[in-house]
Amino acid sequence: GGDRWPPLLPSQFTERLDARAFTEGKDDKALVSRLYAGAFREEMRRATRLGYGGLGWGDAEAAQVARVIASGALPRLEALSFLLNDVGDDGARALAAALG
Repeated sequence: GGDRWPPLLPSQFTERLDARAFTEGKDDKALVSRLYAGAFREEMRRATRLGYGGLGWGDAEAAQVARVIASGALPRLEALSFLLNDVGDDGARALAAALG
């Protein structure tokens, strides 16, 4: 993968967040998780194009984007770009299956 992570579903974000330590305790985690979920839903609901060109991504990142697409979070998606990455057959299959 590259320096930028692919989008995470809110449930995945919460899992990663739970593995982190906050100085103020678990109440902050719940707040951060809710804020992420709201921002994720709003941004993904509006998105018509996703451009991930030249990020050094491979099959794992493509599969993650496929999970987000398959979740139904992107109802207006019209264009998806993975130019200049290292996505192989497995990643391409995951994306194709998610896109239907």
